[in-house]
Amino acid sequence: MSGFAIIIKDPASPPLAAEGLLMARGLSRDKAREHLRRQPGFLGRGLDLAGARELAAAAGAAGFPVMLCAEEDIPEPPAPIRPAKVTPKGTGFEVTAGGGVTFIHFESVSVFTAAAYDAPVPPADLDGLKAGLFATIAELAGLAPRPRPAQRKETFFRADIIAGGGLRLLLTPEELDFSGLGPRTHSSLTNFRLLLDAVSGPCYKAAKNAFLAAFVASRPVTMLKLADPAACDAELSRLLLLARPQA
Repeated sequence: MSGFAIIIKDPASPPLAAEGLLMARGLSRDKAREHLRRQPGFLGRGLDLAGARELAAAAGAAGFPVMLCAEEDIPEPPAPIRPAKVTPKGTGFEVTAGGGVTFIHFESVSVFTAAAYDAPVPPADLDGLKAGLFATIAELAGLAPRPRPAQRKETFFRADIIAGGGLRLLLTPEELDFSGLGPRTHSSLTNFRLLLDAVSGPCYKAAKNAFLAAFVASRPVTMLKLADPAACDAELSRLLLLARPQA
């Protein structure tokens, strides 16, 4: 993508904070929310310079401190490592991944985000797959459309940690062994919350997002959900940019 982007400077700005601003600029509420859930913290992307400056001025007038930057300056998140276990220990935490153990100091963490999104759950059996396949075949053959089975959706949770020289950890409750947490529950999601609370709290230098704060405090997170994994990566890119030392 070329052009310029307008980014909200506050790392902890909720994804939908600027929906009123985008609606005032002509978007419907649904379109504004769709954009902000797909590009959290980005008021505009791929803009020409004049359009970017005009949007930045409007955002400033609405009370949103923003940054104008070239699209080429927005970093891509590093390839992730998916740990099997994260264990808080003293001044940091141990990460078990790929059969090895790495110790990460809390002070080396520059970005810490958490997120959730809704996605379809694959059919649990062949009957579910057949129903969708038959409906597709009927449509391609020009036959009367057959009713498609309703796709069940599930909420997926994740956290991203950036530390040291660009090390990225991608944590999901389904993949983690919580035995290093100490007292824990039978719920993987509750254990995930306890782990993120224990690890994120001492990361005082890290840029953190709104979802992380709400999640560890057990506050409602429905309005903080993002569109999909790509949106989670977009938010991570924004925080990586904000965490860079400013010249």
